[in-house]
Amino acid sequence: MNLSLRMSNLKDWILKAAEGEPVEAIVIGKPTQALVTSHPADATWARQDESKFNRVLTWEEAEPLIDYSFDSSYGMPRCHAVTAWTRTRVIFVSQYNGATSIEYAPRNPTNHMPSMPGGW
Repeated sequence: MNLSLRMSNLKDWILKAAEGEPVEAIVIGKPTQALVTSHPADATWARQDESKFNRVLTWEEAEPLIDYSFDSSYGMPRCHAVTAWTRTRVIFVSQYNGATSIEYAPRNPTNHMPSMPGGW
């Protein structure tokens, strides 16, 4: 067992970042070759119609495509790039030094504590 693996689920990450707000729309990036080779050949998302990538989808359309677990620890990203919108947030996948995480920013101008993905 590799103890360095940190398993995450893309759908769960987005829902947690949404903090109970419905996801109004989402764009899922087309899988890169690195993503394709890091998943088993029978992964559900690998069999999806490519017309679903790089375009605005409803949550219902996107949910089955992003409901998978992946290693979010250091190395190459092993999940899709996504942008998701709730009423108050824009949610996106971030990467720093190969470690993958989820980030969000306010959807509209508002007083808030800005973050700096990648750390400081």
